[in-house]
Amino acid sequence: MIRMSSRVTALLVSIALLAATAGHAQLAVRHAAVLPLTTKSPEARRLAEEAMMLDLDQVEQAKAIEILRKTVKIDPDFAMAHEFLTQISLDPAEQVSEQQKAFATRNHASAGERLAIEWYQDAMNHKLISAIVKMNDLLSRYPHDKWVVWMTTWWLTTQTQYERSIEVYERSGISDSPGLMNNMGYSYAYLRQFDKAFAQMDKYVGALPQDANPQDSYAEILRMAGRFQESIEHYRAALAINPEFYSSQFGIADTYSLMGDQTQARKEYEAGFRKFSLPELHKILWQTRKVTTYVREGDYQEADRAFHAIVEYTHSKNMSQVEADTYRQMAMYQQNAKHGLALLKKADAVLHEGKNAMQAAIRQESAQILRARVEIALKARNNKTVNSSLAKLAELSQSSDDKVIDSAYHGAAGAVAFSDGKYNEAIAHLEEDENNPLSLELLAAAYQNSGDRAQAQHTAETLANFNDPSLEQALVVPTFRSCYQDPACSGSIKSGEKQQQRRRSRPLLM
Repeated sequence: MIRMSSRVTALLVSIALLAATAGHAQLAVRHAAVLPLTTKSPEARRLAEEAMMLDLDQVEQAKAIEILRKTVKIDPDFAMAHEFLTQISLDPAEQVSEQQKAFATRNHASAGERLAIEWYQDAMNHKLISAIVKMNDLLSRYPHDKWVVWMTTWWLTTQTQYERSIEVYERSGISDSPGLMNNMGYSYAYLRQFDKAFAQMDKYVGALPQDANPQDSYAEILRMAGRFQESIEHYRAALAINPEFYSSQFGIADTYSLMGDQTQARKEYEAGFRKFSLPELHKILWQTRKVTTYVREGDYQEADRAFHAIVEYTHSKNMSQVEADTYRQMAMYQQNAKHGLALLKKADAVLHEGKNAMQAAIRQESAQILRARVEIALKARNNKTVNSSLAKLAELSQSSDDKVIDSAYHGAAGAVAFSDGKYNEAIAHLEEDENNPLSLELLAAAYQNSGDRAQAQHTAETLANFNDPSLEQALVVPTFRSCYQDPACSGSIKSGEKQQQRRRSRPLLM
């Protein structure tokens, strides 16, 4: 288990090179540099270090959170402890309040700690250029400190900068951290470099043979590679080591859903809900995954009912961003365009309430809502909504320097260009959103229509083997895969692009 733009890429690379150059001259001095943890209480320092070891190397997130809560009670001015709690908490309200406390108490901390806190504050405020500069400054000061390397690689992963995350890890020279082995295994897997990912998992299991999480992580990466039965075996091995390791129970459910057995998947989800008391964000995550089983079956009425229950729950908990995202997911499978657009309007309304949500999360969710609005309006042939939504998304992308937002913009712009028959333009956009099944489906067709059969075949193969338990995967991959794998499904790239065109050419009901 891992804890839950071209412009940005260029910026990261250029700043990284500057940081590497500056750091090289002082490498001998800084090799042993360690980020200090400033507190008036030795007990608080000991507890913070214990919590972070539990979280990073053993992925005992719930235990780590409780220890950090105790830590900040012992020393309320321990700024870095507040920051660590911000980063690993599974409660949106706590994330917001602890970041505020970290920032408010930063003057009690060392210069390095202040830099880390201000980096994350900028990131949360969506001041990403400033955040990247501070991240690289901190990394140049402490390139071999485990906590700094962890914070850097984790943040880069959330920004989908997997290559850069791997580079930071490899430059660090840290080879004895099981937690970083785990994180790098996921980074390789997200890049679909599964041989390297499995090599990391072998090291991880070897480092912690009696721990459940290495088996759980191995299972998830096997599932990403489409090796479902092996995945379930590793999930069960994790539960045999630690029967309370709940992510493995839900991992089994997710795997059955991806295998196409929705009935068994729901049984496994329910078994998990009965047995375990879950943190709020994990509870909502797997409730959403359970609802996705109905979408996979085409039972949209039951999906609506279950999603509405999640909406009511998240609203009662004042989780604006999570509630908005639930409305967005509901909108994506609606057969009636007016209904879909109405759901997106509700998503916008609750998102703008901004309750218990960081500014960065709000802006990223806004981009996802705009992208969904473009998709729905395209299917309904509502050009006015398409153009206005795409313009807003372009403006948001240009002002954000956020890879997540950039990807949403490129996915939407690529869909519009494809709809207009501008296949080369579509390719240029869709290649910037290659981790989204909606874009991969269009990209395969755009390559085919532009005459690049080799790339069309490669993209179709990637899409047919895309195994992520998301709503986007549920909407695209099972149908695409069934045709791709069927010899009787004739046509270029197994008729994948023809199937996709049929799906998009049917106007939704207005």
